[in-house]
Amino acid sequence: MNLEWDRLKVFYYVAKERSITRAAQHLRMFQPSVTRSIQQPEHQIKAKLFIRNPRGLILTKQSEILFERVKNMMIELELATNEISGIADEVSGELTITTTYGYASTVLFKYISSFSKHHSNIRLRIVCDDTDPDLTKKEADVAVRPFIVNAQGLEQLYLEERKLQLFASKKYLEEAGVPEKTEDLDTHRLIIFETPHTVIENSQNNNFLLSLGRTLDSNRKPFMIINSAECLAQAAEDGLGIIALSNDSSLIKKHNLVRVLPQVEDAPVKMCYIYPTALKNLRIVNLLGDYLKEAYAKK
Repeated sequence: MNLEWDRLKVFYYVAKERSITRAAQHLRMFQPSVTRSIQQPEHQIKAKLFIRNPRGLILTKQSEILFERVKNMMIELELATNEISGIADEVSGELTITTTYGYASTVLFKYISSFSKHHSNIRLRIVCDDTDPDLTKKEADVAVRPFIVNAQGLEQLYLEERKLQLFASKKYLEEAGVPEKTEDLDTHRLIIFETPHTVIENSQNNNFLLSLGRTLDSNRKPFMIINSAECLAQAAEDGLGIIALSNDSSLIKKHNLVRVLPQVEDAPVKMCYIYPTALKNLRIVNLLGDYLKEAYAKK
């Protein structure tokens, strides 16, 4: 049985997207052509590859096996393409970077923007995700995220330590008073950040503000819960209450926030530039890593 590579590539994107329409858009093909490309391997293996469902396509047992094999082939092909690009005199190619929404907008993006200005031949794709991407399965090329304990198959380049600290606006402190000890937070309005997803491993403690000076079974109740870092800082600026932000967040200066209880901060979180060991010698990966390390050292 000889399955043609072009059709396998089409199958890969249909299986990945769970949609013929989205696969056609990605491949810049007409939908009937995508459908015909799927029908050919179905005819060869004498089995259906997809079950149609109102919410999208469902992979059959046979297509799940095929998808895993083709996915590995696509990864190897992309790695080879990147390596070829990486040995050119001027580094070029594509690089997918993943990090959390909050870290991207408040810390990382200014460095990524600066890197892009210096290396215009490198096409960057920034993927914000508050869950754990699997770099070993090529869900992204590199990540900037907290240090992973007992990581296998990954390289981790240390960038900085982050610490949650407490902030409020001058307006709020003038109206509600300045807390002098953690117990005083019991009488203040507390606004916390909370994502709708399971956040990445070893990330900062969203309930830090609620648990300060309290036992585990008696946390304070928040006045407001927000899943946007920008809105969290805006709420503090508007005098709605006290929030916790990382010491490196650009939102502190942007929203004119004042530190509260300066002797109090959460345990530090080590932020790292992380990539699969398989990409260790790829110049495009090392170029960004070296750039970030130098930029963070100047902070």
